[in-house]
Formats: sequence, C-alpha cells, structure tokens
Amino acid sequence: MKTRVWQTCLLLTLAIFSAKSAVLASNDAQAGWAEVDITPPLGLSMGGRGPTDVEGTNVFDPLFAQVLYLKDRHGTGFVLISMDLVSIPHELSDRVRLDMVHELGVNWNLVVLNASHVHSGPQTIHTLLAGQGPLPKNEADYFDMVEQTLVDAARRAAQNLEPVKVEVFEGKSQVAINRRGHDSDGKPAMKPNPRGPIAEKLWVLKLTPEQGEPPIIVFSYACHAVIVYEFAPASISADFPGVTRNVLHDKLGGARVQFVQGLAGDVRPRVLADLPNNIFRLPRPDDVQQAGRDLAADVQAALKSRPRKLKLNLAGAADRPFLARGTLPPKAFEALFQNPRNKPQEDAAKYWLDCYQTGIGFSKGDPWPTGLLRLADNQWVFFTAGEPCVEWGPKVAQWLKPRNVVLWGYCQEGMSYLPTDEMLPEGGYEVLDSNKWRASSPAPLAAGVNESIRRSLMRQLAAIEQSQ
Repeated sequence: MKTRVWQTCLLLTLAIFSAKSAVLASNDAQAGWAEVDITPPLGLSMGGRGPTDVEGTNVFDPLFAQVLYLKDRHGTGFVLISMDLVSIPHELSDRVRLDMVHELGVNWNLVVLNASHVHSGPQTIHTLLAGQGPLPKNEADYFDMVEQTLVDAARRAAQNLEPVKVEVFEGKSQVAINRRGHDSDGKPAMKPNPRGPIAEKLWVLKLTPEQGEPPIIVFSYACHAVIVYEFAPASISADFPGVTRNVLHDKLGGARVQFVQGLAGDVRPRVLADLPNNIFRLPRPDDVQQAGRDLAADVQAALKSRPRKLKLNLAGAADRPFLARGTLPPKAFEALFQNPRNKPQEDAAKYWLDCYQTGIGFSKGDPWPTGLLRLADNQWVFFTAGEPCVEWGPKVAQWLKPRNVVLWGYCQEGMSYLPTDEMLPEGGYEVLDSNKWRASSPAPLAAGVNESIRRSLMRQLAAIEQSQ
C-alpha cells in the first residue's frame, strides 16, 4: 500500500514538473514588472521651463516609474525603465544603468531609461542649464531616492519573472499635432500646424503571462506632456500619460501599464490647438483627462488589430556620435537676455554675456547618445537622448528598411533638441531659441546631422548583426 502511495506521489510530481516544463518550452520569453512611486518632496524647482524660480507646492497626481525586465531563450536580459520626469540627468543615468548591470547581470547596452518628458515634475537638468551653479542638495537627495527606488523595483521585477507570450500591435492616434507653425509675418513660431508631420503610429507591446495574471502593456506614442504645467505651474503631475495608464489598467482587467515617449520634440496635444486663431489656448483640467482617455481608446483599438508575434532574440548596441554646433548667433542675440523673468534666467544671461565678452566657453558640439535594440528578428528599436523631432521617423525607417522599427526619444539622458538637416535653415524654437538656456552653446546644430545619425545607426546595426 505504501509503495503504491509513493508511486502515485512520484507520478504526480513528475506530471506537475512536466507541465511546468511544457509551459516554459512553449514560450522562451520571460517578463517581470514593477511600479514605484517617485513623487518628489515639495519645494524642488519645477522642470520643463528652463531656468526657473517656480517650486512644487502641491501634488495634482503622483509620479511613477515602471521597470520591465525581459529575458529571451538564451538567458539574455533587457531592462526598460520609464519615468514620469522631464528628462534624466547624465549623472543619474549612468548610476542607474550601472545598478541594473550589477543587480540583474544585463549588458550595459540593454538597459534603456525613458522619460515621459512631463513638464509638471521636478527639475532634473540643473547641470545642463547655463549659469545655474552646482546641483542643489535637495535635488541631489531626490536623485539618490530615485536611484534606490529603481534598484528596489528592479529586484521585484526580477523576482516576478514569469513565462509570457509576446505580441506587438500597431495602431494610429491623432492625439498630437505639430507645433512648428508660423506667425502672421510668416516666421516660425510655436503655433499649431495641422499640415505638419506627427508620429501617428501607436506601438503596443503586450506580454501575456501563461499562468493567467493580468498582461503587461507597454505603449509608445509621441506627444509633449505639457497640459498641467500651463494651468497649474507649481503642481506635480504625470499629465495625460498618467491618465492613459490608469484608464488602461482599469479597462484591461488590471493590466500593468508602461508608457514610452517617442519622437515628441515638435508635437503637442491636439486638444489645446485653437486652429481658427492659430494659437495653443490655455489648458484646463479636463483637457488632461480628454487627451489621456483619447490615447487610451487608441491603444485599446490597436489591441484589436492583428498582432505580430515575437520570439525574443535580444541584442543591443550604443553610440555617441559627435554632433557639431554651427555659427553662434550674432551679438544682437544678447537682447534675448536683457529682460529675464527671474533670478535663474538672470544668471543664465550673465553667463552667456561673459562668454560673448571673452570669446570662450562655447562648445563645438555634443556627443549624442543613441542606441539600437533588437527585441526580436522582426522587431527593432532605435532610440536617442534629448528631444528628437518627429521628422526623424521616416528617415530612420528608410535606413533600417525592411526591418520593423519603433522609435523612442528622451532616452538615457537629457540633451537639447535634435532637429533634422532640413529643419535647420528655417530656424524656430527647436533649432535656435531653445539653445539659449543650455550650458554647452547657444548655437544651433550644424548641417550634417542626418549623416552623423545615419552612420551611427549603421555602425550599431553592423555590431549587432556581426555578433550573431
């Protein structure tokens, strides 16, 4: 009798083991996910507006970060960290990426940080702004908190690894509108441009656990998160991407949702466009909800399309092509600094006026972080630091043809805007005016940007393909 019981238990154990092995064998991908609160303490300077004396006084809604940890059949890992921040400082980026390498054993080139570019979070690029001095202690303390919080989240994501089915869905969205319009004199201005390009493509990665848990949804779209800061400049908020995440979580059975910002350099929420008057009107609180719900509806529509199944085959490469700066603005450029709106802008003005007087302190260019990922043989990702304009999309797609590629901006660390060669002669905010607060140089990028980025991309593609 005891022998039969023992044999029955053994057979049952083997059956369970075989069932688990079958689950693992049926799909080679594993995924783990975690979300953490990164809302800063009140009193930090607010980001997304250059040098400023505006400090956070209240929380409209909290800020979060999500950590996705993927592993393919070879055991190769990939980490994607999304944060409700305007940007990521170089010093924090390197620390967090190195933490992921140490904690999870992943390759340096397979750790990607993405900022949602929300303009209602803390200042994170203090050291990139002209004349602002060393990093304030309260900002340094916040960076320390974010780093440790992300390490804890990565550990949880690793503990949560489980077999998943991997699918990509693609849809379209009109939530964004181009902002490189023209004023009444025909000069480039931050005006709604319904004829200008947007990144209409909506990319959705769905990771479905084989044991029945809610799916992990990673969606990417390109649109500046700039609604809340214009009607509540001292309020902390994740803006419309936070609304979209919450709606999808509720509508998709408790789905774990993560947003990745795309090529949003010159696109804003369409809901703010007053086309008859050629302006972006002052936002209202309900605009945040509308933009967020509209984008969530577009994600849900995309999830009803035919998916592309992925068999993860992870690989990554990274580069820092040097993008040269062009001719400095004429000395009349000083006029922009004569009437600063606050003390930090006055400090920036003095910084550049001193540089113009001495002729030194102007950078010749910037080493620009870029990266290429192979998620699967039929899905690639190209990403850049800084604020890439939407015009890069067709170019990169052509250079990587026939590969399926999704494009991410605001990755790894904060820089300035990244316009294409074709945008340089026209000027405008993304080409000229945005540089006046940057500590490297007020000069625009020089012609040749397209070729520098293309060569960088080709080097990375060759490195990945030669490593097979």
